[in-house]
Amino acid sequence: MKLEIITHAPRMTITLAGRLNADAAPNLEAVLDQQLQEITELVFDVDGLEYVSSVGLRVFLLAQQKMKAAHGTLLLKNVGQPIAEILEVTGLERILHFERKHRQLSMEGLKMIAKGANGECYKVDEETVVKLYFDFVDKAYAEREKALATKAFVAGVPTALSFDVVQCGTRTGVMYEMLKADTLALYMEKNLERLNDVVVMYVRFCKQIHAIAGDTNNFPDAVTLACGYVDACEFFNDRQRAFLKERLMRTERPGTLIHWDLHPGNIMMQGDSLCLIDMGDMAVGTPYFDFGQIKQVLHYYAGLGLCHKFIGLGDANAMRVWQMFVAGYFDNPDPDALKAIEADIDFYRAIKNVYLYLCSSGGETMRARRKDFIFQMLPKEFADLK
Repeated sequence: MKLEIITHAPRMTITLAGRLNADAAPNLEAVLDQQLQEITELVFDVDGLEYVSSVGLRVFLLAQQKMKAAHGTLLLKNVGQPIAEILEVTGLERILHFERKHRQLSMEGLKMIAKGANGECYKVDEETVVKLYFDFVDKAYAEREKALATKAFVAGVPTALSFDVVQCGTRTGVMYEMLKADTLALYMEKNLERLNDVVVMYVRFCKQIHAIAGDTNNFPDAVTLACGYVDACEFFNDRQRAFLKERLMRTERPGTLIHWDLHPGNIMMQGDSLCLIDMGDMAVGTPYFDFGQIKQVLHYYAGLGLCHKFIGLGDANAMRVWQMFVAGYFDNPDPDALKAIEADIDFYRAIKNVYLYLCSSGGETMRARRKDFIFQMLPKEFADLK
């Protein structure tokens, strides 16, 4: 076995290659005995490790014990499938913190089918699409999305099968099995003569999602997340934070799921059925969280002439879809009721934009615009809180 050590206290990275067996384990154990002074972040890069025996696994457990005693952390990174299977069979995946090695994916020749604040969707082939996150998004987010997508599938959400996390240059992404599907946005654009029927299908699908019970042991609570975003946003003063959090805490909590990015670019038309992709923000909460982001894309982006660029649905058509969606979901509300509905939607749309601001989505110029936009969407009494 080859062993390489790089130390920048308090972090030490040990790169392993070859076979970690009974012959090689003592050398690694000696390193742990002699060189961990002042180390609280220990990383094993096992990209080149072909095999690990039970003796080698015990050395990893010894390292875990030493890091716990030092109030530090242990990470196994670039864990390939053979080593991951060993960890799973032995049950050590529940004890040792590890990150799988991601399959490399080339963007050459891929067709972009949708673009959002945090990433883009590309069609890889007739059977798969990939949601690829931008560089500023935390690299762990793709793993989180894959895990949430699996939980959503088990909970009965009509979602595509999420089967792999991939690396594309410096970006990470999630692969979905789609089986010759188009996004709903592209389907709408191609079938404008049937737009009324398609929007009815869209409304029915959203109501289906909003009727699925959500367990907060598996999915985060949207109100709790939103209050955290408000607390973290530096341009709110204390009175404004208190106002927003009090309003959020009055939110009806139906205990059902939301997608939190339920626009037609994140829904796939598979035959005559619809299914979801981009599951990284799935949560338990009021449907108004979803309405806010749907309006952001179909109304606000369309008004800027950007909806077609982002999801492939013409801007004028997107405006029509938004009006038809609200009428269909809320059973053709009268003008006064519609005004109240839109005001509530704008409140939750503002909260999602606080989250996007915190993510640095779109860079500093967009962050400045987003800040102004947030204040425009919130009620007048909020702006008066100085």
